Amino acid sequence: MFCWKLKANERRGEEHTERGTDKFVWKEGKEEVGSSVVTETELWERLGKLPRVQLGNFPTPLEPLQRISKFLGIQIFIKRDDLTGLAFGGNKTRHLEFGLGQAIREGCDVIVNGAAVQSNYCRQTAAACAKLGLKCALVLRRNPEIERLKIEPQGNLLLDYLFGADVRFIGPDEDLEEAKEKVAEEYRAKGHKPFIIRHPDLSGGFGYLVCLLELVQQCRQIGIKPTHIVHSSATPTQVGFVVGIKALGLDWQVLGVSPSRSNRVPERIAELSNLVAERLGLPLQFSPDEINFTTEFAGESYGIPTPEAIEAMKLMAQTEGIVLDPVYTAKAFAAIVAMARDGRLTSEHTVIFVHTGGTPALFAYQPALVQALGLPSG
Repeated sequence: MFCWKLKANERRGEEHTERGTDKFVWKEGKEEVGSSVVTETELWERLGKLPRVQLGNFPTPLEPLQRISKFLGIQIFIKRDDLTGLAFGGNKTRHLEFGLGQAIREGCDVIVNGAAVQSNYCRQTAAACAKLGLKCALVLRRNPEIERLKIEPQGNLLLDYLFGADVRFIGPDEDLEEAKEKVAEEYRAKGHKPFIIRHPDLSGGFGYLVCLLELVQQCRQIGIKPTHIVHSSATPTQVGFVVGIKALGLDWQVLGVSPSRSNRVPERIAELSNLVAERLGLPLQFSPDEINFTTEFAGESYGIPTPEAIEAMKLMAQTEGIVLDPVYTAKAFAAIVAMARDGRLTSEHTVIFVHTGGTPALFAYQPALVQALGLPSG
């Protein structure tokens, strides 16, 4: 069971356990909130010096979840990054603005990306390439354990084809980065200049520094002081929040909720946060002990919805009219539901849930969702 790291003036030493998870022990030595090392204006200026291309509609809305807040007994707002505007939206639009900005600066004409078959990143990459007049090649990993829950082509994969991507497939045990490099070599042999999107890279950190700055302005405008930010994270998105909060001296805690049982993620987040800070000339250092990250809500595996995620999807849909996806955002919101119910989040907290998108994948999971909702099939 994940528990928030304590501030220095809060009690220590408490332990929590839950089925199937490692015992979590409070981490000692969490730093006090410090003063800012940069102003908002200066941070905007430093980000403005990086190569970037406009792909999304920003800032995305920050909205109260009034009915869910009343139901759970905590104040919750939602940052609508499902409304970034490119191909059904999502967090990767922010990543791609910086990643493809670099590709264009380097004179590349083919973008190579890869991930799972229902990858939101790949769907948004294909759409961004179509918008910018670039060729897109995607390497997608099939996993039989996940495929049994879905119908294909649907959701993101169907959109990949619609956007004109060159789609290739590999098996679950093949090396993704090696496969991407082979595709890039094919295009080099044809006279193209490919740009390979690496996982992870710094573009997500830059993109979510922009998001953090948006949130600071929006919270000021509507008069709220958030205590927690919760979002689905596999690494890069959380980097931007971590760097921005420390750079501006904010008293906010950010929790990344993993969609899979990944290893050493806090170490990677800290490493990337240091690289982003260095690139922007920020005198900051990050360690894994500073990172709030949990696999508690990942369930069996990546891409396999949990009962708690299905419950969270239904709750959001039936109280707020907002759609979550079964792979990422539903698991992240399930974390908020669980922590509100067991007291890790209380009425004293103001929580921002960052909706990172992923909605098209919902349709690929139609068989699993029909069963979970108790609907007749066929």
